[in-house]
This record gives sequence, structure tokens and C-alpha cells, in this order.
Amino acid sequence: PTATVLSVALLLRHLGHEAQAVRIEDAVTADLAERDGTFRTTEEIGDALAVRAAV
Repeated sequence: PTATVLSVALLLRHLGHEAQAVRIEDAVTADLAERDGTFRTTEEIGDALAVRAAV
């Protein structure tokens, strides 16, 4: 799901929504930095990214 979410950031940037693209990229970066190798489902990763991007 991470690559798909980053694709959304690319689309937003293409459409001129730079701030939203950066917010998504920052959420993904933070999530990747905190991963400890524990398996998470697509839903769990998506939920974590949504929370981070909403801040």
C-alpha cells in the first residue's frame, strides 16, 4: 500500500496540490522510519498513514 499512497502524492503534485503531496510523503517517511519489521496488514498500514497525514 505504501507505493500506491506515494503514487497519490505524485498525482496531487501533478495537479498542483504541493502541500497535500508533501503531507502524504511526510506521513509515509515517518511510518517507514518507525517500522520494526513486524507484519502489518494493508488496512493497518493504511490506517497508520491516514492518521499521520491528517495531523
